[in-house]
Amino acid sequence: MKILYKKEKGVSPVIATILMVAITVVLASAVYLMVSGYIGSAPSKPVALGVSPTTTSNATQFLITSGNISISPSSPLIITISPSSGTPTTVTLTSVATPTNPSGSYIVVIYSVTGKNYLAAGDTISIGYGTTGSASPIPPGTTVTFTYNGNVIYKYTA
Repeated sequence: MKILYKKEKGVSPVIATILMVAITVVLASAVYLMVSGYIGSAPSKPVALGVSPTTTSNATQFLITSGNISISPSSPLIITISPSSGTPTTVTLTSVATPTNPSGSYIVVIYSVTGKNYLAAGDTISIGYGTTGSASPIPPGTTVTFTYNGNVIYKYTA
């Protein structure tokens, strides 16, 4: 009779433990990388302002009816006034409280109900054509564009 020897050699317990720890670390890393895309910061909300334009005897007024935006030197509100003929005027507002008289012949003033450094419902942006004291509404055919953080949030043509 022949005696058969079974050679049962396995991986040593130390190597088996190291392999199990390594596999666990690799799997945990893979799961973290897949899930980390979902855990990041909240996406920025699209900027939207509800605006209602009106014309008075000395200005064109834009009443903010809904939404709000913070105005600061790092996130200014840029107002571009483009007449039907001529050079556009760009006004960069870095604060709600500062009326601006750009190099052109437009006067831009913000009347803030909230008194804060952001535009919100109830605030008014007034744009007059001419000089203080003798301003008039913007001329027909003029387009006013409000841009915030690179996005056009409102466009109006008189």
